[in-house]
Order: sequence, then structure tokens, then C-alpha cells
Amino acid sequence: MDAPEQERTQNGGVSKQAPHLSHSRVSRYLHCPEQYRLYYHENLRRRVPDASLVFGKIVHAALEALFRGGEDPVVTFRTQWNAIRQAPVRYKDRESWDKLLAIGVTLMEQFARTDVGRITTVRAVERPFTVTVTSLSLKLVGIIDLVADVDGQRTVLDFKTSATTYPPFEAALSDQLTAYQLAEPDATQTALCVLVKTTQPKIEWHLSRREPADLTRYIAKAGYVAQEITAERFYRRPGRWCSYCDYLPVCLGDEALAERTLVKVLAP
Repeated sequence: MDAPEQERTQNGGVSKQAPHLSHSRVSRYLHCPEQYRLYYHENLRRRVPDASLVFGKIVHAALEALFRGGEDPVVTFRTQWNAIRQAPVRYKDRESWDKLLAIGVTLMEQFARTDVGRITTVRAVERPFTVTVTSLSLKLVGIIDLVADVDGQRTVLDFKTSATTYPPFEAALSDQLTAYQLAEPDATQTALCVLVKTTQPKIEWHLSRREPADLTRYIAKAGYVAQEITAERFYRRPGRWCSYCDYLPVCLGDEALAERTLVKVLAP
């Protein structure tokens, strides 16, 4: 999902304090090594979370409850969204608590009505994994949303919420799905199920497969990142993306704005 990485100590997982890799860590380092340092080493987070992040977490919780215990995803979503009605959350232009409530309910109703039937033989919900590769100096950890049969094929599945539709190549090139395939080698395909938060909400499915060469390329990429973070090589990678980075005030030396927008959290 869209939420920050979740790494657990159960079932062989490792804590965030132990040196390790994850899809989120690899992705964040490659995007900007300084952003990686501020997020994972300095533990800086936004004081007020984005509504899209909270929405994604609640959708994720509703789907998890559906597959883990058969609970109605509409009820779960309504209950948890109601609980944050008065919470400090940052909404974008044209967003509101009411609009996201309506979108979430529509998506959950649609998923229960037309999409859940594609998923059978659920083998694992929120499956933690730890992968050890000889050429990697750090373990690769993560959590797979769902391992199940999709359209009759064993699949590693990740749920996403998005404000826009996904391009066709997204699943084929997704490093996250490649990491999941490493952890679940018996899966014959990977999938993204995207819940799109447009005015007319819709659900998209993007199926793909991984070949041995895909896994080899990802391991090489992860190996490079492991070397860099172990050596503590952190540097700024400026670009237009800085305009929407939470840490722009830090990089600009605007201590007052950084103090207003960011907070240091305790390391887990």
C-alpha cells in the first residue's frame, strides 16, 4: 500500500533498528540519499499527516480485515474513517473528509461486489518475510499484502490507493513486486490492485510476471544501495521533486519552517 513501510519482528522479521534493506528503503535512497538519512536516521516525520496517507492506511486495514476475518470492508472503512474526523489531517485542494468518505465507501462496495471474486485460496495475509541473498550484505525484509490465487494463479498481490490511474508498465517494472517475488518464489505472477480515488472511483488490476533476469537486476540494485547506506554516503539529489518533499525546509536551512512542519519521532 501507500503507507510507510511496515517491518515487524514476528515470524522471522527484523526490527527497524537492525541493519537491513526493504523495498521502501531502497526506493527512498535511490530517490534521494539525504531524504533517506532524514527519514531513517534522524526519524523526522510530518507533524500533520496527509489525508491521502491516512486514507490509504484505512483502506488497507479494511481489506486486511476482509481477508483475515471476513469482515465487511465497507463497515471497517466507515468505522475507522469516522474515528479520524476531528484528527489533524492535511487535505489537498478539493479534498475533504466527506469527499474521501464517499470515495472510500464506493471503492469498498465495488471491491466487495465485483473484485473480491477474482481472489481465491488465500494463503497469507500481511505476510512478513526476510530474504537472505549471498551477494547482499544486508537482509531484505518486508510484508506482502496478500498471497493468494488471482484468476486461478498463485499471486503476490499489493494493494495501492492512488489519485490517478496507473500506467500499463507500472506493474511490469515495479521493484516492490520484484522483491515480493524473491520472497515468494512459488508465485507464478505478481499483481497490483489499484483503488483509484477519482471523482468516479474505480479499481484497476495490473498483472505481471518476473523472469530470473528481473530478480538478478533487482538484487544488483539492492546490493549497490546496501553498500552506500552501510558506508553512510548521504547526499542531496536536487530536482523539481524537491518542491513536494517534506524535508525541503531542512535542505534550505529554514529552521523555523522545519520546526513547524516536522517532528522527530522515537526510533521503533
